[in-house]
Amino acid sequence: MIGVEMSEWGFIAVALPLVLTPGASTAVVLRNSLAGGTRAGVATAIGVNGGSICYGLLTAFGFALALQRWPAAWVALRAGGVVYMAWLGVQSIRRAFSTPRADVTRLDIATDRGLWKSLYEGFATNALNPSIATFYLVVLPQFIPRGAPVVASALLLTAIHVTLAATWHVTWAVAGGTLTRTLTAPRPRQILDATTGVALLALAIKMAASG
Repeated sequence: MIGVEMSEWGFIAVALPLVLTPGASTAVVLRNSLAGGTRAGVATAIGVNGGSICYGLLTAFGFALALQRWPAAWVALRAGGVVYMAWLGVQSIRRAFSTPRADVTRLDIATDRGLWKSLYEGFATNALNPSIATFYLVVLPQFIPRGAPVVASALLLTAIHVTLAATWHVTWAVAGGTLTRTLTAPRPRQILDATTGVALLALAIKMAASG
């Protein structure tokens, strides 16, 4: 029991800095909360962590071994992630320069943004993120104590990581939603959209280069 507890604290020590480091998931949550308010940001956060849960389930039931056998799957995953991050970045930049007048009209349109779309974008962000795949399929298994039940241990570590990440993402969703209500003037909104778009493109380039 002590060994299991020590492995959990060790996992938290590794996972927490990774959660707090701005990455693709944080950028997409902020992007959608700026575009659609807090509800859109929270929906995105749910989707993001839904992607993490899927990887946790795959790890628990042995999918990591299959990827070791077919490494080409990593290449496909990375390519999909790069394309998706780049697409989101281009969309943000296009939105920054396509709407010169914001005011209440833009805010109403943003608030009516489909929550299902935000949920999907969040899920796809983590599902196509090779860093998340590596974390769950390579790093997480290292913290399962020898002799411990693999499925239960992997699911417990997944729950710990998702709890940390979801708390962080919801915080960003609320912050982005607050900015949506506050910064209704066109210029600040354009700057925020453009900055988020550039950040997403930079993440896509970094993801491609890391391969």
